[in-house]
Amino acid sequence: GFAVCLPVVGAASGYYMLKPLECRESESHPYQLLPKASYSDHPNKHYLTKIPESVGVVGGGISGAIVAKTLSQQGYNVEVIERNPGAGGIWHQNYDGSGLQFPYPHYNLPDHQFPEDTELIPRRESVKQFIEDYMTKFNLWPMFKFSTEVSKIHQRKDGTWEVSTKSGQKKQYDFLVVTNGPYNKPYIPEIEGLSSFKGKVFHSSEFINIKEHCEGKKVVVVGSGKSAMDVVTQAYKNGAECTLVMRKVHWLVPPGKTFLGLPLFYFNSNRFAGLLMHPYYNTSNAVFEYMQPLVKGYWKVIEWVLNQDMPQEMIPSSEYHREKLYRGGARNPEVPELVKQGNMKLVRGQTSKVKPEGLEVNGDTLEADVIVFATGFSRDFLGLSAEQDGIWMYRNTIIPGKKNFAIVGLVNTYCNPLYTNIQAVWLSEVLRGRVRLPSEGYMRDDVSDRKKYTRQIIDESTASFSWFPYPMIDQFLSDIGVETNRKPNLFKFWFEPIKPSDYTSVVTHRV
Repeated sequence: GFAVCLPVVGAASGYYMLKPLECRESESHPYQLLPKASYSDHPNKHYLTKIPESVGVVGGGISGAIVAKTLSQQGYNVEVIERNPGAGGIWHQNYDGSGLQFPYPHYNLPDHQFPEDTELIPRRESVKQFIEDYMTKFNLWPMFKFSTEVSKIHQRKDGTWEVSTKSGQKKQYDFLVVTNGPYNKPYIPEIEGLSSFKGKVFHSSEFINIKEHCEGKKVVVVGSGKSAMDVVTQAYKNGAECTLVMRKVHWLVPPGKTFLGLPLFYFNSNRFAGLLMHPYYNTSNAVFEYMQPLVKGYWKVIEWVLNQDMPQEMIPSSEYHREKLYRGGARNPEVPELVKQGNMKLVRGQTSKVKPEGLEVNGDTLEADVIVFATGFSRDFLGLSAEQDGIWMYRNTIIPGKKNFAIVGLVNTYCNPLYTNIQAVWLSEVLRGRVRLPSEGYMRDDVSDRKKYTRQIIDESTASFSWFPYPMIDQFLSDIGVETNRKPNLFKFWFEPIKPSDYTSVVTHRV
């Protein structure tokens, strides 16, 4: 009897999983130019002191462009202030060999895509062109004020914002959005003896036109993330004798990695994988809570796949699914090969001091002509109060008690532009009163709960929290009143990775 029932159950399950899902989304498009609430009727008067007309945006990278497009299409007068002389933000100029961390389809926007012939991991020039094309497509260029660096932001007594620039200008806006992102202030750690080094010292973001600094030189790169991998590879290709120093080894996820004939994204970056991870702070997850043997076994298999052909010194000690909550995993497949071939030295340890001739690591001196610190960025919050692990905000957007103000694009996921686009739409719905914010006290409690939970479950606490985008995007869509399932059937809902094109109707403007 069991043998007879099994195929029937399997067929029924397959039919159920592949059956088209009904779209329960309201016919009222979430992004129409519907009448805005008047101030007297506005549900968010505890957040807005008036219905804004002018909106200032500090930061002209991809996030600034998305906010400009989203809010200008809602009728706001938007001005974007950008310190660089051109568009692109961090992609306007960056280190030699810089590029995306993930395959380009994940960097697509719902209403703007890379050309199909783009290389899988695009370089800086392609990403910059992508952003410029987006600005042209939606006529954003007139809104941008380039070569304008902000020195201070200040909220006036009437609730409006005054933005001071380093050139002495003062600009006033009804509402202010900061979009200068997580990569705005290069960080080099204070290490004893650094000023005594006889060679050249760079931050990775400054390592540009590098051939003269590499050919025949000893280059030591300090760091364990994407930029460290990229920089040390470029130095090697330009004739340097290279050493990579890592305080802690993180998971390396090469873009071409497959399992059972499918890209690894189908196993580590879909909603099913989310069931096997710590749940988001305000959700529950029975699978993770009650099926730990499955959880541990699943991620052990993924770790085994990632560690295939990996040199022993590059195998992390951390659990992949825990690190995945806050790190994307470097993508450069060349470094492991160079280390295995003996063409690059890898040293695990803490840099204790710098000597005139090089770095001291684990008591040994590494001779160097050039030191590159690929040690990330300090976040410049323009004088806003922040904790060591960042600014904790309601929906990663609003600081409870801070009126007429938002921060957009600070969270890192593997689909940053998509997340930022949904975040910008959510903000526009807050401004016109279609998303009703809870009380300031509730928002403070919500932020406190997320902060406490996050600090408990991840090793390196960050207000950005999640590299995994689903819970945060679903939260925005639920607030807006839009269907969270963007897939045609349950099988794709659980197993197909997120695609920006799934969200086109959420972000597409129409009158």
